[in-house]
This record gives sequence, C-alpha cells and structure tokens, in this order.
Amino acid sequence: MPLESPSDLVLGADLQRRLDALFVNAPLRDYSIRPRVNDFTLPVLGMGYIATYAAHRGMNVGVLDAEAHGLGLDHTARIINDLAPRWVGFNLLAPTYEISARLAAALHPEIKLLLGGHQAKAMPAEILTDPRMACCEALVIGEAETRVVELLEDHRNRAELPGVMWLDPVLKTPVTGGRPSSGGYLAPPINQLPFVDRRFLTQDPHFDAGRWEANMVGARGCPYDCSFCGAAVSANPDITVRIREPDNILAEMDELRRCGVSAFRFVDDLFLGAKRVINTMMTAFTAERVGDWAAWDATGRINVLNRASDDMLDTLAANGLREVALGVESGSERVLQLIDKRIDPEMTHSVVRRLTERGINVKGYFILGFPTETEAEIDQTVRLVHDLWAIADDQPGSFRASAFEYRPYPGTPDWTRLMATGRYTVDQLLNYTAVDLTSSGAEAAMRERDEFNFSVNLQLSEAPIDYVRRNLVSLSREQYERKVAA
Repeated sequence: MPLESPSDLVLGADLQRRLDALFVNAPLRDYSIRPRVNDFTLPVLGMGYIATYAAHRGMNVGVLDAEAHGLGLDHTARIINDLAPRWVGFNLLAPTYEISARLAAALHPEIKLLLGGHQAKAMPAEILTDPRMACCEALVIGEAETRVVELLEDHRNRAELPGVMWLDPVLKTPVTGGRPSSGGYLAPPINQLPFVDRRFLTQDPHFDAGRWEANMVGARGCPYDCSFCGAAVSANPDITVRIREPDNILAEMDELRRCGVSAFRFVDDLFLGAKRVINTMMTAFTAERVGDWAAWDATGRINVLNRASDDMLDTLAANGLREVALGVESGSERVLQLIDKRIDPEMTHSVVRRLTERGINVKGYFILGFPTETEAEIDQTVRLVHDLWAIADDQPGSFRASAFEYRPYPGTPDWTRLMATGRYTVDQLLNYTAVDLTSSGAEAAMRERDEFNFSVNLQLSEAPIDYVRRNLVSLSREQYERKVAA
C-alpha cells in the first residue's frame, strides 16, 4: 500500500513554497509496528491556534497530525526532512516525549527545533540537555501564539521573550529570556485571537450522528488543583484563568454554522465548571436561541453542577446541551479527598440523575490504580459505575463510562508526592509504554481506547496492576455491550 504524500497529510500550508514552520503532533506510538485502530481522535486545537495566528501574520505554516493519521516514525521523519521547514515544532507530552525525541534526532540538523507543551513546561532543563534535542533553538513555556510568531519572524531576539528557554552553547546550561514589561506575551488576548482555521485540523469538523461537529475552547486555565492533572493550578502559576466573551464564542459558532456545523464540543475545563461562566453563557445562548439549531457537549464540574438550580439545568437542556463530560475519577471518598476532587459519590449520583432526567447525556471519566488505592477502593469505583448506569437506565438521558489506568505526570502534585517517597526515579515514572489490553487492539470494545492505553508499568496502588487492568477491561467491555444494545 503506497504511503500518503505530504500534500495529503500536511494541512493548511502552501507546499509550493518553503515552510516557515511545520507543527507536528507526534504519534503516541510507532504505527508502522502495529497500525492504529481508532477511527477518530480529537483535533490538536492548541497547534491549530498557533498555526492560525502565524498564518494571520503572514507565515507559511502547516500542521502534521501524525497521531490522527496513524503514521510510523520513519514516515513522519521523512515527511519533515523532505519538506525542510525553517522550524519544526513539537507539542511535548509525557506519553509522547520519547517518540518526539526520536523524531527530533532523525531530523536534518539545519532544521530549527521549537518545543512546547506540558512536558516542556514541567521538565525544561532535562529536555534542553537531552542530546536528541540538540537542534532546539527555543523551548516555549505556556501559551505560545504571540511568542512563536516573534521567533518565526526572526526580527526579535529570543532573549527578549519571556518564558523562552534554550541551551547556552558554551556553558551548556539552560537560559531563560525575557525583559521588563514583556509579560503580556504569556497571556495572549483570547478575545482578539483569530478563530481557529479548521484547514489546519484533521477531522474537524467531522460528521457524527447525523451532524457536522466542531471542537471549541471557551476558556483557558483552570482554578482547580486535582492532584493527578497537568492543568492543576499549583502546577501552572503562570496561567491566568481567562474566559472568552459570549459574543466571541457565538460569533465563532455562527461562522461554523454557515459551513454546515450544528454540533459543538467545548473541550476546556470551565465551560460548565464555574457558576459565573454558566450563567453568562446561558444568558447569551438563550438570547440567540442557540437551542433551536445547535447541539453541544461540554466538560463540567460535579461540585458546580450539584449547586446549580433546577431552573438552570432546564436552561442548559433548552439551549441544546447534549452531553456533559464529568471527571468522576473514583468511588472511594478517601481517594477523592486525596486527589482534591471536592466531590463525593452521593454528589455524583445526584448530578447524574438530575442531568439524565432532563435528557442530557453524561460521560463519566474514571481512573483505576491511584497511588495507595486498594482493591476494595477499586471495587467501590466499579460499583459506582454500575450505580450510575442504573440511575440513567430509566431516564431519557444516558450514562457512559470511560475508565483509564492511572499514570503520573511531571509537575503535578501527585508527581511531587511520588518522588518524595524515595521509591521511584524520574526515569521510572516517565517510562510510558503502550499497553495492548486485548487482541492487538482489534477487539471492538477497545477500538476507541487505542490512544489512551498507556502505563509506566509500576504498581503505584496497593492493588496489583493485573487487578487494575482486569477491572478496566471489564468496565470497557460492559460499556461497549451497553452501547451496542442501546
């Protein structure tokens, strides 16, 4: 089977001219070894924003989503080297760091390397001193739109840009740029940024359940401190929480509507995670009669929705809310307190009941194998999933569960706790590998999980790893069977 050409894979760029930058979403694993079985993956909106802003400023840039296309490492590296962009940018995440580093090492040395993402923020010194990242000219910490453009335009010294790091060529130590009054670069004005140019995104908009659907971001930053999460406020003191104005969000929705889009997914933590945001957005949605033409999904917070009035939940339903994604995480009160979720199982019962009885679907996320979690506490989580299925079974709305094996992320409160025990090394906690739970990923119940099955293969919980995975597979299979039977 012939390999796809760059023109099929690199989006948004004019490939007849040299690229100023190619932004690459690295594959989670080398798909030349075992092909990707997912049919869909969420678009890389962060890269889309950066590419859109750069194009708006006259740069010739493109996005290569190697994960969405299921590319192998050699194929990905060959595309980059053949195009020979001035810069190549990687979004570094803990599960993809090793893959990204191997790609970086395979690139022509004249291509300048631009790095960002959560892993770059959490471990910049370690990344800059990694010999595979020797071509790194700039590591950008935090929101990158405006600083990336300054770097691409080549007329601003990187030393003037805050939160930009590189390795001193003589001393071989990390250096950080920035000058007085340059802090505005760290928080781009989100209501003034151009809307994401969907030409840079793979499978967005995409057709699903009879509608064209697009993904959107309504806010940046998170005020919560969930101990396992890379977005935890304690791990991101440089990030200010900013909410897009309702008129700005509605204008983007209307622009997409003119292209045939009538379903939206808000992927940020705050769209249904703060009372003030909910009230403001629903006032605007009601005035514009969004529920007459659109359906939308959003991430929510259980503690916030638990305090919402019945009238507000009715308003959400009337305005087209189709599904809420909730981080339930655990059925154990001790674990919930340990990870600072600010909820309890009874609160979750109530929220799921109140939403589903209004015809609003709920997707619950669960994590098995938290540090110190016992077999009995995993059993509590499994029972909670079954309780929530039972609650929704008699309601017009549905409940579906998505369970994952716990994995640590650098920079999070959990990471600090784990390192403080003295039991683990950094290399151990970063040793992410893809875990094939069943049948080379081909089992139907696992098809939608292919990109999420990653583990450091350490027993961080009191429960053995095989107990964690046995329950994870059981929940995934039962959820799939319920979906097929529906």
